Formats: sequence, structure tokens, C-alpha cells
Amino acid sequence: MSGHERTFTVKAPPEEVWRYLSSVSNLPDFVPYLESMREDEPGHVFGICNYGEGRRTEVSGFFRTDEMNRRLDWESDGTPQYSGWLEIRPEGREQSSITVHIEMPSAASEVPPPEAGLAGDRLERAFDSVVHTIQEKLERVVVPSRSAV
Repeated sequence: MSGHERTFTVKAPPEEVWRYLSSVSNLPDFVPYLESMREDEPGHVFGICNYGEGRRTEVSGFFRTDEMNRRLDWESDGTPQYSGWLEIRPEGREQSSITVHIEMPSAASEVPPPEAGLAGDRLERAFDSVVHTIQEKLERVVVPSRSAV
């Protein structure tokens, strides 16, 4: 297993961060290749990934929200051993700290095996891209739209 974690700060109130990140319909905004996502029953989601060139696949899994602790937990029911969690902590009224953690099979378990280091590097770059996208969406899209109302 391979664990990856990032903690970062956004200039957005914790309530707004929670509202945006806990909404299943917003997941395609920041999850790579995710074209659509919906809750098909309480705590379970279904979506479509689009990898381009006509390569699409269905994805599903568990998506649990704990509003009191501002924590999200997820787990794929199609990719064995893929899971993660996200926690939001207030840093004052207008700023939030977000920690994202994912667990997945290590690159060594890929078949065929990747070249040494490449799969891990690819995952780290993708994870950093997701973090950047979350920051951008929260600071440039979510917060300004709230104040414009």
C-alpha cells in the first residue's frame, strides 16, 4: 500500500469549504478524468470517468460525510484498496486548513510493473494538481460567488 497526504490552506470560510467539498456533484470539478458523479443511494456514489479518445469507464464507491467533524471518507468498490479521507479545520473565520489523505496499492503492484519511480512520480504530480485545483476553485469560484449574492 502507498499512502499520500497533503495539508494546505485556502482563503475561504470553513462552512463554504465544507459545503463545496461535501457535495458529490462538485467532485468532477477537481477529480482528474471524472466527468460526472451522483449519489445513487445514501453513502454510495456512481460516476463516469472519461480518459479521452473514447475511453470511458463507470466508477462507484462509498462517500461518507461527517458534517460535525467536517470530514469526508471515500472508498472505491471497483479498485481494490483505494480509499481516502479529507478534513477541514478552521483557521479563523475566513481561512481553512484542509488535509487530504489517500491510500492505494503501491506502484510495485501494477501489472505490468512500471519503470522504477515513474508511477510514484506520476501519482505525486496528479495529487499536487488536485490540491491546486481545489485551492483555485475555493478561492476564485466559491468565495466570490458567495459575496456576489
